[in-house]
Amino acid sequence: MIIDTHLHIWDTSTVHVSWLAQAGLPSKSAIPERVEKRQYILVEADADDPVKEADWLADIAEKDSRVYGIVAGVALEAHDAAERLERVTTLPKLVGVRRLLQDRNLFNSPYLLQGMKRLADNGIPFDACVRAGELPALTQLLSQVPELTVVLDHMGKPEVGNKQAMFNWHRDLACLAELPNVHCKLSGLPAECQGSIALEDVTAGVVGAAVELFGPQRCLLGSDYPVSLDTYDWCLRVLELLPAEHRAPIAHENALRIYSRRPSQ
Repeated sequence: MIIDTHLHIWDTSTVHVSWLAQAGLPSKSAIPERVEKRQYILVEADADDPVKEADWLADIAEKDSRVYGIVAGVALEAHDAAERLERVTTLPKLVGVRRLLQDRNLFNSPYLLQGMKRLADNGIPFDACVRAGELPALTQLLSQVPELTVVLDHMGKPEVGNKQAMFNWHRDLACLAELPNVHCKLSGLPAECQGSIALEDVTAGVVGAAVELFGPQRCLLGSDYPVSLDTYDWCLRVLELLPAEHRAPIAHENALRIYSRRPSQ
């Protein structure tokens, strides 16, 4: 059994996502059709209207049994963050919240920290999406809210192909992994591989480092489809690299524990 903990879907005729066109991504993306048994966690895609996007994702989650849960977008630093958070907690199959942090210079915001503490009080995990160079700032931020369950998206987006950057990434990821409330999503690497960098050449090293630092009980599996594209199957690619005893925890057991549904769901 596989729970893909990071799948993006969208339909810009219903919910506008302005960054897609510039990124060369299609205007519509649906849940992939697969023969094997697989469930999905739908992660917000930084839509222009996160409330509308959350409602749309929740509606699909209710209708499609392949959807285990949704991670909705909430601007935790907003003046009305408490109301926004209260609203999403009522959504069917909500299992987490994400506020995209990369390139937004929000790490020192006391309002963001306050919003994270509200998340912790509600027992809702937080997905943290940052670039590799922002890992130290994220570590400093998260050290102030140890009661919050956090999932780092995309292994911190390592800059593969840059030797010094990879050294810094490993060092900074190790510091983040020292926080016991932080988990790591083995996802997003295909999107970081460009030009002459072959995914096959870097996957074992990057995934292996992440699993070694966080341990198999704190790692999850995610495709990041369709932002990340793998000509094979990213989830199977990762699982085939792992020792047999680590596959079940990373494939689905950790996801069930970390992204646990609320009793009413």
